[in-house]
Amino acid sequence: MTSTPLPSWQDGPARNAILDFLRRISSPDSPDFVPPAERIATFDNDGTLWLEKPHITELVFIHDLFRHDEIQPLLHTAGLRQRIEHWWDSFYDEVIEDCHLLLKEFRQGISTRDYHQWVSDWLQKARHPRFDKAYTDLTYTPMREVLALFQAHEFRTYLVSGGSCYFIRPWCEKAYGIPPEQVIGSTLLTRLNEKAHGLEVEMTPIPTYFDNGPGKVLAIESQIARQPIAAFGNSSGDIPMLRWAGMAPVSLCMLVHHTDEAREYRYSPGEDTLQAASAHQWQVIDMQNDWLRIFD
Repeated sequence: MTSTPLPSWQDGPARNAILDFLRRISSPDSPDFVPPAERIATFDNDGTLWLEKPHITELVFIHDLFRHDEIQPLLHTAGLRQRIEHWWDSFYDEVIEDCHLLLKEFRQGISTRDYHQWVSDWLQKARHPRFDKAYTDLTYTPMREVLALFQAHEFRTYLVSGGSCYFIRPWCEKAYGIPPEQVIGSTLLTRLNEKAHGLEVEMTPIPTYFDNGPGKVLAIESQIARQPIAAFGNSSGDIPMLRWAGMAPVSLCMLVHHTDEAREYRYSPGEDTLQAASAHQWQVIDMQNDWLRIFD
C-alpha cells in the first residue's frame, strides 16, 4: 500500500466514512474508542470481496468438478446431472438451496484435505470467461485495501460467506490476509476416519448450517462470540449481518452496489436491500463513482 490510505478509492463520502470510523475507534482520547480485543469486522465474499458474475465462482468450480472421475458414478446413480444443468441455466437465487443439497450428496466420504486440493488445483487453471484471468486475480483492489487498513488498525477480519468454508479456506489467506480459521461459511458435519495412512477428516451429507441471511448472525455468534462493529456486504443475504453489526454502540456498515457495467457488472442488490440501507443509514459504495480502479 502507498502512504495514502485507500488509494484506489475516490475521495468522497464512502472513503471518508471508512477513514473517520477508523480514526474514531482507534484514538485513545476519542469517546468512540474501541479496545483492540473488541475490533471485529465481518466481510461477505461473493460480490463484496471478489467478482460473482456471470456465476458465483464456487458454482463454476462445482460445475467443473462434476467432470471429475470420482464424481461421475454419483452423477448417474443419484440422477444429479439433470438437476445440475437446471441450476446452471437458472438464476442463482432460484437454485442455491438445491445446489447445497447437491453438495451434501456428492461430498459424502470426501476428505477435507482432498477437497482443498481440488479447489487449489482448479483455481490454478480456471479462467473467468469475460476477463480471461484467474478468479483469484479478480478480487476487488479497493476492498483488499480496506481489509489491509482494518488489519493495520488491529481488527480481526472475518470472512462470512454463504459459500462453503471448504472452498474458501485454501486460498483466502493469500488473497485477503484472512487466515482459514477466520473463515465462516456453510458447512457439513465431518467425521474422523482411520485410513491406511493415518487419520482423515471426511465430510458427511449432513449439513450443520447454511451461512446466509439469519444464518450469518447465528454463525458469527457461535464462532466469534463477539458482535462485529463493522460489516460489509452486497445482497439481501447480508442484511441480518449488517443489522447485527449496526446495533453496536459504534459501527460502520457498508453495502457494495454494482453500478459499473464497463469495468465489472451492473446489477442491483434488490429494492429491499437498498431500502434497508436507507432505513439503517448504511453507507452505500457506488462502484462506478467510489472506486478509481476495480482490479489490479
